[in-house]
This record gives sequence, structure tokens and C-alpha cells, in this order.
Amino acid sequence: MIEKIVTRIQNPKVVIGVVSGVLLILVNFEIISMDLSNQITDLVNAILSIGISIGIFANPDSHIEKKQYQQSSE
Repeated sequence: MIEKIVTRIQNPKVVIGVVSGVLLILVNFEIISMDLSNQITDLVNAILSIGISIGIFANPDSHIEKKQYQQSSE
């Protein structure tokens, strides 16, 4: 049971879903304001955009795999 939970938590889509669900619950119970929720969302989007643009969330070794494939086919 624990192994399934750990496997699912390692999936980025599940983590995003859980975080957005927690944020929604906090807003609905008025623990945080809607403005704070929007600021958190903007901050996360900015961080993800920067990460994507510099290749953190992409496969950084993809160009190496292509070169190795080209060398082995020659």
C-alpha cells in the first residue's frame, strides 16, 4: 500500500493535483484569501516557466542520446 502511494507521489501530475486540491480546500475554508491563492498560483507558474525555459523539467540528456545514436549508426 505504501509503495503505491510513494509511486504515485513521484508522478508530477499527481503532486500538482494534490497541491491544487489543498489550495482549493484552504480557500473554501477561508484559511487563505483568494488573492493569496492567486499570488501563489502566479509564483508557481513563474517558477515553472523559468524551469522549462532553462531545461530543468525537460530531458537534459536528450541531445547526448541523439549524438550517441548518430555515432552508432555510422
